[in-house]
Amino acid sequence: MKRIFMMLLGVLSTLYTTAEAGRFYENYEDDNSTIRRFKGVVLDENGTPLPGASIIVIGTTIGAGTNTQGEFTLSLRDKGFPILRASFIGYTPVEYKIQNNDNNNIVIRLKPAQSSLEEIVVTGTRTEKPLKDVPVLTRVIGQKEIQALNPMDIETLLQYELPGIQFNYNSMSKLPEITYQGMSGEYLLFLIDGERISGEGSDHNPDFSRFNIDDIERIEVVKGAQSTLYASNALGAVINIITKSANRPFTGNVNARYGNNSGQKYTVSGGTKQNRFSSFTTISHRRRDTYTISDDKETERTVINPDGSITIDKSTNSSTIRGYQIWDASQKFGYAFTDQFSAEIKGTYYRNKRDNATANAKTNDIFSNYSVNGKLKYLFNANHRLDLSYIFDSYRKDIDYFVAGYTKKNYDNFVQTARLNYTGNFNDQHTFTAGLEANLEYLKHYMFKDSTNYNQQSYVLYLQEDWKISEKINLIAGIRTDYHSKYHFHVTPKISAMYRPVELLTLRAGYAQGYRTPTLKELYEEYDMGGLGMFTIHGDENLKAENSQQFSLSAEINKDIFYASISGYYNKFKNKITLAYFDNIENGKNMPDMKYMNSDNAESISMEAIARVKMDCGLMLQGSYAYVHEKEEYKGYNLSMTRPHSLTFNASFNRKLGRINTSVSLNGQWSSKLHTYSYYSVDNTITEYNYSPRTVCTLNTNASFPHGISVGLGIDNLFNYKDKSADYGIQLPQQGIGFIGTVSINLADLFRL
Repeated sequence: MKRIFMMLLGVLSTLYTTAEAGRFYENYEDDNSTIRRFKGVVLDENGTPLPGASIIVIGTTIGAGTNTQGEFTLSLRDKGFPILRASFIGYTPVEYKIQNNDNNNIVIRLKPAQSSLEEIVVTGTRTEKPLKDVPVLTRVIGQKEIQALNPMDIETLLQYELPGIQFNYNSMSKLPEITYQGMSGEYLLFLIDGERISGEGSDHNPDFSRFNIDDIERIEVVKGAQSTLYASNALGAVINIITKSANRPFTGNVNARYGNNSGQKYTVSGGTKQNRFSSFTTISHRRRDTYTISDDKETERTVINPDGSITIDKSTNSSTIRGYQIWDASQKFGYAFTDQFSAEIKGTYYRNKRDNATANAKTNDIFSNYSVNGKLKYLFNANHRLDLSYIFDSYRKDIDYFVAGYTKKNYDNFVQTARLNYTGNFNDQHTFTAGLEANLEYLKHYMFKDSTNYNQQSYVLYLQEDWKISEKINLIAGIRTDYHSKYHFHVTPKISAMYRPVELLTLRAGYAQGYRTPTLKELYEEYDMGGLGMFTIHGDENLKAENSQQFSLSAEINKDIFYASISGYYNKFKNKITLAYFDNIENGKNMPDMKYMNSDNAESISMEAIARVKMDCGLMLQGSYAYVHEKEEYKGYNLSMTRPHSLTFNASFNRKLGRINTSVSLNGQWSSKLHTYSYYSVDNTITEYNYSPRTVCTLNTNASFPHGISVGLGIDNLFNYKDKSADYGIQLPQQGIGFIGTVSINLADLFRL
């Protein structure tokens, strides 16, 4: 791995040296030119300053942010007439060419964007592209959506924003698990700033507590198989969490949120964005108390016995939802060494002390993570760039025996990724992307026999052509070649097309292959369940890699205040990995063992529809619907735990009262009833489960006062819905109505900086 990284660094160094000698960089003669300083202002269409607008000098790494008066300052070499690009959330970006007489009088005016489709995204193609022009199906959850919902955690945010998402509570780990469009956690790739992360919370799921809502700028959700660009775990979707950066000469924020049920969080952040230097720091504390969900009355289950007879099982249940205390911090530094060469480094730290669910327990679980991510960027000119990135991400779990005064490590995982990526734009028609990538993963797990550790490596070459055939047709074709230390070579292709017959209608179609190698746990697990000798969970070193084929279609209408889309997906799996019982009852065991194995072929069908109306009066209405058809049969009984139908609905109203900006937002989610079965191999019985429909809502109000002070009041679980403890297997339990209070202070606005 080290050799690979040094090789990539050497390649970048050679290219940079050559370019500086004048072989590649066009239009510039030398570095002895004089420095010109420019001042300007960014205004909206009414002449109101836009604080926090971003100014980028096209073809360079130089940029700036506007202050509270919308003002910016740039220092540029006197080499021709550079072009500035100004952008601000909710507004259409504008390009401004500096003229000879421009000095301190640059005025840039931005107009409100007609829709969020004009927002620039990066995940779907690894290049910056307006959302409306991306052939790959992509959804963006931006700051407006996050602020309107005011969620405590990412689970809440995703459930209210994405239909088809379902979170349940794992009975063993007491941690959340995700399903999206019928795809479980091992098929969903979570990224932070485009980079893979280590560790798992519950089985095959990330530790969702790592994602601090207050540090999220936006979330880009790329739907469907994305293995060509992102490899394993990207068979269902890529969820890229993009964190905040400094966007003003001085930025500082203090945020506090208190919920009587959902917990508390407190965040302080600050930074600066200057001509060549940027810095951004975030420190946050989150906590929630342990609580218990108890059933008010008995739950009836129908049990189908081996002889076909039926018995009724009646039971009451209770579930303990464990509390936590989280501290996390992040630090970003950025610096442009020249107009074309820049660097960024980011470090993060996370620590979660989680209560033990047992009342008399004398232990706590400690989850911790730290990461270091470095990026180098070189721009040959406005059309060609080279990026080098490296990340080290380490995650571990400890048991804190606080009474005895010692800590025991039971899980240790880290990933390293080095990537060299080239992007070239040719004739504004062809965007070519090529990359080399090296990955290393190490895992030591308490579920491994004799505390053995394992590692695996992969080396990747990916190529992608983004061809704008005409103003109406855009085609993306890509291919990826993986070399895995165990599974050797594999080639993964994809193709996506976009056709816009008229301005208001966009059609998309795609075919992609997916590829997932077994995890180290699926290969090598040897775990005595509970240490009681009841049964053992076995890995299988002979597992085959999973393959999938996915077809997708979508149609999108966007006209003034109205937006609507409908999309459909068909997935066919080969060698899908599953955990199943096998006959191994011996040595006094009263239960059969379980083993990871390749199952028969599997299929899933899903569709999603979205409609949104955004009126000039400040009212916005949005509704989304998802349907998932998933079938996992045993003896003719469907064992799927996915609710087939789900809805999300959002309504918000914004009004300015004098100098105070006010907003009201109602968000809700509805899930259909579920009729399913489970198989219990010990006595060969099948149990019938019936889950009722479920509706939860949240109401939030906010008032933003002059000088950067905002206060908010909200009601969580507005209609006091209470989950049954018996239902925690398909949903995160709600404990009833809750009340929320928030305070936010923008220090830059407060002190007029």
